[in-house]
Amino acid sequence: MKKIRQLILFSALLGAALLPFRASAQTYQTTDYTNSFPNNGNTGLYQAPSAIYWYSIYHDYNTNVGYNLPMTNDAAVDAGGDTNDSGSLYVYTPFNSTSNHDQNVFYFDFADDRTYDNSLQIPILLVTNISFQIHVDPHSKPDPDGNFGTITVGLITSLYNSGANSSYYQPLTIPGAATNGWVTLAETNTADEVNEVNGYGTGNTDAFGVDFDYNNYGGLPTNPVGFWIDNVILLTSAAPPPPPPPPVLSISPPLAPGLNLFAGTSTSLYQREDLETVNPDYSWVNAGKPVSFSFTISDYPIGKNDNFQTQIFLVPNPGTETAPDYGEPNLVFFDLESTTNGTSWLFRYKTNEPNGNTMVYGSGTLATVNSSLAAGTYTATFNNNSNITMTTPSGTSTNFSIPDSTGATAALFASGVKLYFGVQAGNLAATADHITVSDFSVTGLGANDFNDNFVTDAGALNQSLWETNANYGPAVQLVTPGDPTFLVSWTSPALNYNLLVSTNLNSTNNWQPYLVGGLTLIPTRLGSNYNQIVDTNGIPPSNAAFFELVQPGQ
Repeated sequence: MKKIRQLILFSALLGAALLPFRASAQTYQTTDYTNSFPNNGNTGLYQAPSAIYWYSIYHDYNTNVGYNLPMTNDAAVDAGGDTNDSGSLYVYTPFNSTSNHDQNVFYFDFADDRTYDNSLQIPILLVTNISFQIHVDPHSKPDPDGNFGTITVGLITSLYNSGANSSYYQPLTIPGAATNGWVTLAETNTADEVNEVNGYGTGNTDAFGVDFDYNNYGGLPTNPVGFWIDNVILLTSAAPPPPPPPPVLSISPPLAPGLNLFAGTSTSLYQREDLETVNPDYSWVNAGKPVSFSFTISDYPIGKNDNFQTQIFLVPNPGTETAPDYGEPNLVFFDLESTTNGTSWLFRYKTNEPNGNTMVYGSGTLATVNSSLAAGTYTATFNNNSNITMTTPSGTSTNFSIPDSTGATAALFASGVKLYFGVQAGNLAATADHITVSDFSVTGLGANDFNDNFVTDAGALNQSLWETNANYGPAVQLVTPGDPTFLVSWTSPALNYNLLVSTNLNSTNNWQPYLVGGLTLIPTRLGSNYNQIVDTNGIPPSNAAFFELVQPGQ
């Protein structure tokens, strides 16, 4: 077994690619900037002077049609109520249930007069805060958590990869309260985020506008959303902030062999990281004998205050979405939640409620059983069409029935049922969590029964049974036994660092990229850190291995 140690790391600088822009004489504005969207005598809806839908849901990437579309100002809506002189920017995003990987990126320049006008710029290292007010159209439908997804705000420069792009800033949740009035959101981590992408001390990189990224990469929203933006305020300091501390490298204890399910990437919440059965053959209705769904958790390293969920979804005739529990009209949901002293396992369901979960978390919650042991085997058994028994690792159990006097509910689940199994995070602490599952089994369905031992699957998903249906694919990992596997992690900001390995600290020429099968692996963003899953396949033969981080060009 190789002994893995950590080494102090070092950094280098990245190059940048050019983004087309309209050339003009550059001037600099180092004072603060505010856009209150003055209406300049316009009334009602009118074309915004420079705001455009950029790489947006309106853009057809195959034909390049719908690129740089003008946006709309609304003279009749103003955060301060003064519509005589001021209005707001109106944003409409036609998300839908069949599109769960769309974006609406839009921006405006400081000069506020034409596309890609970089005549007025601000050094990005001086920016300390970007805030704006937002009001959501009350006709827009909220997400399962009652909010309207997340939006990022950032800065745009002529050097597209220089670090001034909103996708590198932290997502800001648009709360449900924004339908009742104006809500202020702010990006306060601009210095760290600029350093994250650009590296500190690379010269005077300047921004010429503010951009926003509103997307449903996490599967939500699935409905059209409209909102107004007003009073975009950018604050600056007299001097750049000090550089952030260097990334800190750490190594986890060995990962347990089996199916390792991570709760997601960065600080995004409620991301479903699931396996989905290939075949829709998992209806229990009219099976003629008890049908059981069972899984065994072999490792459960979840913090006491972490809101970590493990789920089974049973969904008839689903689409391709990653959140079928919300989008589909009919659902059976076995909801395993972490607690301070074990787990709580709940049964939830809904019928005839597409794009909603009011019933799931209301009248559709029928039973709860607690377990003092988090690790172990959980079994849910349909004794007939509507009667269910749930048993936990500590031996506690509950028995209950779905109200179905006419058989209408059972009919909704009689065919085409797919099985989903996975995890998600309910708070920020849980985004860095993961569990290990050793097996999953289905019994009572005859030819469709299976017992998948993830430990003996040789590190590869059984593709005759499962496919990955996850917001973030790397969150689903199979670890083989007998070959120690670890997570080498490093803190942010540290974008695009590569992991190097050496077996000899006395030789400066002995460092090489960590490779598997001749390929350099891309670090994944699990939780708030960057992570690389490493095992002995990528380490040269030796009794020790050392790791360091470096950026291209060093």
